[in-house]
Amino acid sequence: MEINPTEPRAHTPIQVSLLEYFMKFKFIFFFLTLFQSLNSHAADSEYYRLRVTTNRWGVTERLSFLEGKVSREILNQLDSIYANLPTGYDLNYNPSSQTLTVFIHCSFDFYSIQNGQLVKEYQFANRGYTCGSYFFEKNNTYHILGGRGLWNSHSDLMKFDTLNGSWEFIQASYQPLDYYPLGAYQTSKGMMTWLGEYINPRISRLEKEANGFFLDMEKKTWQPYKIDLEEFDIAEIANANQSFLYETEDYAFSVTTSQLPKLGWYIWIIIEKETGKLFFYEGNRHTKMFDSPYFEVIGNTFRYFEFNKNSLTEGREEMIDVDLIRSQSREVGQLTLLEPQTKPESTSMFSLALWIGFPAVLLLGFWMGWHSKNRKKVEDLPPLVPEKEGEDLEEENAEILQQLRLRNGEKLSTAEFDTVLGIQEISNFDSQRIKRSRLIKALNKKHEEKNGFPLITRIKNPEDKRFVYYKITFEIDK
Repeated sequence: MEINPTEPRAHTPIQVSLLEYFMKFKFIFFFLTLFQSLNSHAADSEYYRLRVTTNRWGVTERLSFLEGKVSREILNQLDSIYANLPTGYDLNYNPSSQTLTVFIHCSFDFYSIQNGQLVKEYQFANRGYTCGSYFFEKNNTYHILGGRGLWNSHSDLMKFDTLNGSWEFIQASYQPLDYYPLGAYQTSKGMMTWLGEYINPRISRLEKEANGFFLDMEKKTWQPYKIDLEEFDIAEIANANQSFLYETEDYAFSVTTSQLPKLGWYIWIIIEKETGKLFFYEGNRHTKMFDSPYFEVIGNTFRYFEFNKNSLTEGREEMIDVDLIRSQSREVGQLTLLEPQTKPESTSMFSLALWIGFPAVLLLGFWMGWHSKNRKKVEDLPPLVPEKEGEDLEEENAEILQQLRLRNGEKLSTAEFDTVLGIQEISNFDSQRIKRSRLIKALNKKHEEKNGFPLITRIKNPEDKRFVYYKITFEIDK
């Protein structure tokens, strides 16, 4: 019998039974596969961050953080070290290299954690300057960006020098001065800063930043961007209320209190890190994370501790699935990069030249005459007696002494003094400080042996005792 392939055919009882069996377990198989895929994605997360506050994190009953990688014992060790200097700790775990590190805010202290023990990598004792700095890893090198000190707000980029155990300043073009961002986050190409302010009490500067900046880590160039969001002015609202920026693996999210009922008492803006797209979340919003003693992030899962009302010791841990939040948000805007700050117009340069050109020529003439006169004085000075050992060092010191004689009786700032010593080009702050100290010690030792008093003395600036002058004295008036 021939079979027509287009003719409908009835299923046999055996075929029907097999089909029903397959359909029965089809959906079970689908959900099991989906669940395994989600678990695999969570297990393969490359983003592990923990920020805790000294002593306060102890309100939780958790025995560890970051899936057991940070124990209570480690945090207790940090608390014992910084008990008299309440601060915050930023911990970073890299699953590729399996390294766990911690940066201490308001200091430069930096540790690795090996076999459950703290190993201090930073070898000096500087403080300040780094309150609120953003700690991150890029190409297996650790960096800090921005921060505050007693006086300064800044957006300086520094990287950790593992060889010398110190932080090294990295120069970047078009860096915004006196700028401290409200928050920052890392993308595959560089760093994005969010809103913020400009603070410099020396010139009474206090301004708000309405957008932010992008720092290209490869080109070492700062570039402004614009927040294209038409529904409301997030900068105006954030600058007038409490606002914080948080980060997960794929997103950053801004949480801001609001006095605008139509927007909600809390405004949530989700930022896709790689695309710069902005999303507005209007669902059930977490509102009590600002005072949490810790923030733990694994992938796009964000955990914090929510205190009970009128309590500073009791509460519960809350979890935010930012992937889910993003899926329930609507797109409202975009971060748009702008061109870096350009050089002044030629007409402006010409006008500037008219104002300062002629006086500058006069000053240059006076300087050349003064320099020629002092050079003759140097030639008339008796030759310096070299020491019998360390000929290269003695030759270097002799050149420095010649320069110091020209500044006899003067009080030099640190920058002026470093120029005389010839160490102004050393970019590493700690290396420069050590070199300066050794030269002062060597020069003073030689001068005291011959004359009975030091050549170089440190004098504190009476207007700001954190700074010093270096006074040069070849002879004491009698």
